[in-house]
Amino acid sequence: MPHPIADRHLTELVDTWEYDLLADALPWSAWENRDTMRDELTAWLVHHAPARLRADGASPDLQERIRLLGLPETAR
Repeated sequence: MPHPIADRHLTELVDTWEYDLLADALPWSAWENRDTMRDELTAWLVHHAPARLRADGASPDLQERIRLLGLPETAR
């Protein structure tokens, strides 16, 4: 849900997770459905996070790295 505090938390999480996600890895341990969870998380971030990151004042570099998640790994 968009809210300044939620947006701040999202920015902090994305900043922590983006390295794993850009490497097509899930940013936490999971025994099952890792690829599905990673794909769903990445799709959600690519679609919903950019506006919220901008609203929170996230760095242009972080915003660009999230945009790159929408590209195939070889194009990143």
